[in-house]
Order: sequence, then C-alpha cells, then structure tokens
Amino acid sequence: MMNRQKFIKLFSQKISGEINAENQDLLNAAISENEHYSALADDLENYLLKHPTTVSPDRQQQLNQIWATIGANENEQFKGKYSYSKPNKIVRSAIWIRSAAAIIIIFFAGILLYRLLNKQQPNEFEQLTTQEVKTFKMLDDGTKVWLNKYSTLRYNKGFGARGREITIEGKAYFDVVKNEQVPLYVHAGNIDIEVKGTAFSVKAEKNSKDIEVALLRGLIEISDRLNKNNSLLLHPNQKIIYNTLLKDKENKLQMKLVNPAVLLNETKWIADTLVFKKEKLKDLALKIEKKYDVKIDIQSEALKEKRFSGIFINETIEQAIASLKLSYPMNYTINKRLVVIKEQE
Repeated sequence: MMNRQKFIKLFSQKISGEINAENQDLLNAAISENEHYSALADDLENYLLKHPTTVSPDRQQQLNQIWATIGANENEQFKGKYSYSKPNKIVRSAIWIRSAAAIIIIFFAGILLYRLLNKQQPNEFEQLTTQEVKTFKMLDDGTKVWLNKYSTLRYNKGFGARGREITIEGKAYFDVVKNEQVPLYVHAGNIDIEVKGTAFSVKAEKNSKDIEVALLRGLIEISDRLNKNNSLLLHPNQKIIYNTLLKDKENKLQMKLVNPAVLLNETKWIADTLVFKKEKLKDLALKIEKKYDVKIDIQSEALKEKRFSGIFINETIEQAIASLKLSYPMNYTINKRLVVIKEQE
C-alpha cells in the first residue's frame, strides 16, 4: 500500500503538471484502492476547480495568488457540496476529510510556491552559437567553456546560484568549478553527464551517430536518458562512446581507455585559447610568444609591470597587440616574427 508521503508527492506532481505516465498509474491505483485517498483527491480537485490559481510570468503575482488560495481555504474549510462521479465509493468522516484536505492544500501550495520561485522556466536560458570561429565563455560560477566551430551551448540563467544545467550540440571542452551543493549537468543528445568539478570534453555533432565524452581529470557519471539502468562512472583518461543508432535495450555506452597523449591531441583545438586576468605584461608576453610563435621585446621596465585582462581565441598577432594598446597606451612594431613594444611617447 502506498504511504501518505508518497501519495502527497505524486498528487503534487499531478497538480503541477509534472507527473509522468508511470507515476500517474501509481496514483490512479492508490486512489482506486484506498477510500481515504479517493476522498481526499475528490475534495482537492473540486476545490482547485472552484479556486484556480492562474500562471503568471510575474513571480510576485504568483506568490500572491498562492497565498490567496491558502487564505480562501482557511476561511471556507471546503464549505459547499460537490457532485462526485462515484458517490458509492466515498464513506468518510466529513470533519476528518476537511481537516486533512486543508493540511494537504497548504502543503501543495508550499510545493508550488517553492517551484515557482526557484525553478527555471523553459525559456530562461542563454544560448551561444558559433559559426566559422570557436569561442570561449566563462559562466557565472567560474566554469570555463571552450566552444568549437559550428556548435551550440545552452545554459540556465543564474548559473551556479539556481542550478547548473547545460545542453551542448557540437563540440565543447569544460573546466568545471567544484561546487558540491550545486552539481553540474551536461545534456548531449540522449545522455546526461553529472559533474562536480572536473575537466572533460563532449563531442555531440548533429550529423554523427556517436556521442563522445572524454575525461581529463576528476570524476563524472554518464547515464542514458532512454535507459536509466545504463550508466557509467568515467575516470581520467577514459572515454565513452554512445551509439545513437543502437536499439533502446542494447548497451549504447561503450567505455575505453585513452592514452593521455592521444587525449591531449584530441583537445588541442582549445590549446590556442589564451585567457588572462590581471596578468603582468612580462608574464603575458611569454604566453603570447608560445601562442603565436613570435619573439616579444618589451623595451620598458615600467610597462613590463602593467597588468592586463582578456581572452585571445581567433585573433591574429596584430589584433592581439592592438587590443592590449586599447587597455594601456603603448607603441609597437611587428616585423615578421619580432614584436617590439615601447612606452608611448
């Protein structure tokens, strides 16, 4: 027999419209087999029909509507008669039913209030799409994302504060900030990836039959959304390949070990992305030399100590040095592979 806590949970899912087919069957069976659950369900449904709470994009308005429902319930205590479709099944104490129904209405209102104030709406997502050039994005919680060409990244607003949900189509590399209280979920095709703090790559290109996930450090769990019994823990230097063409009952998740050198080669497309924050020019110059295969000569000790922040992804060496000049006045010349930087006269 279903316990009361389970019944309340399923009925709240029904009210909020989030119940799935399996749980709907369980709820229907409980109502059919237990006269108390049946009575409560009838009273609650009739009360909500007479006192609907509309959905509003204004969360404060939604809050007022819910508390108005609670207040009305407290005042009325379910006064009035209802026409039940199956009166022969309902044998109960009216006082007990009204009290229990009042408690559950307030409980449901609390659940709905929490969801309205904390759950992201379907349209509350940011989207980033690349075409012929790759890009870099640092999310609100500090998680770094390198998005390859012709790829799309979607992530929830308030990222890190109200959940961390990402959907990827294409190719991306993630360096995730650890937050045990708010795990990060990446969705690619029909697989879900749960992480807390790690670095990994995802390849889920539209025209490919395979989805690939490779882990460089940390630990992630990967599950098949179409088969909840099919999940794997991925350790560093391991890769899973998910075959989208296999039938639902077949094991679509195939794991294999990857040589670290091969793994680095697969992610070399992110290596030329240069991210720097409040970095001294003398230190930044070394990274620029490596990225662009040039030699930089800074002819000012004071200039060497100046700090810069920014990102170089697809910029040429000329564009990169010009952008530094926008942050601090300087003169520069570029002659083949030699870059000379001087104080502005």
